[in-house]
Amino acid sequence: MPEIWTLSLVITVAIAVFLYGFSKTAMPVAGVLAGPILAAVLTPAVASGFIVPLLILGDVFGLALYRQHADWSLIRRLVPGVLAGFAITALLFRFVDALTVGRILGVLILVSVLLEVWRLRSEAGRAQDRPEMTHKLAIAFFGTLAGMTTMGANAGGAAMSLYLVKMRVSMLAFMGTSTWFFAILNLIKVPFVVALGLIDADSLIANAWFAPALVIGAVVGAVTFRRMKPTVFIYAALLLSAVAACWLIVKG
Repeated sequence: MPEIWTLSLVITVAIAVFLYGFSKTAMPVAGVLAGPILAAVLTPAVASGFIVPLLILGDVFGLALYRQHADWSLIRRLVPGVLAGFAITALLFRFVDALTVGRILGVLILVSVLLEVWRLRSEAGRAQDRPEMTHKLAIAFFGTLAGMTTMGANAGGAAMSLYLVKMRVSMLAFMGTSTWFFAILNLIKVPFVVALGLIDADSLIANAWFAPALVIGAVVGAVTFRRMKPTVFIYAALLLSAVAACWLIVKG
């Protein structure tokens, strides 16, 4: 952790943590925007260890609100692709650098967003007739993309959001499914970040100081979610996914 916490550093980290809290109760992909902020001010390694306990705290809020709305069939269909994405990313890291991997993932996400926006616009006025994505290869692609972005760029929220948008789920099912999905992934991360020494007494103390920012973000997110219309929710998810993709393309 930083030896000196300047005011600007505290404010920047607090904003990122707020976004993570907001993402847990209103818009999962919003958390993708927070990742690069923390990586820039804390370094990627320190940020990875610092944020995991706070993400788990955020998952508690998300599960408290949406746990009963999860569609487990959607998660089960995604698992094989996610595991494949982990393996592919690990293989890519042996041959290309992290910057290139991040840019590849950014392009894949951006193209997927543009195709989905085009599809939604072409189906305007026929919202009730929009079928969910059923092609096994397409589901496998988004599962793989979610696995790759989670492991390679800590941006799994963008791929997961795209998947759920294409599955035509309700807002509550969207939140419940994504909340369980990332809660499980975050718990799986714990032994790895602990073994790497990325979580220690100093990072946990910092977590305690910034926990209020996450709680405020979660409360603001819950209020925002209740007032959000389904169409706005879908396009906001796609817009934030596109922003995350552009960040990956530029910064890797």
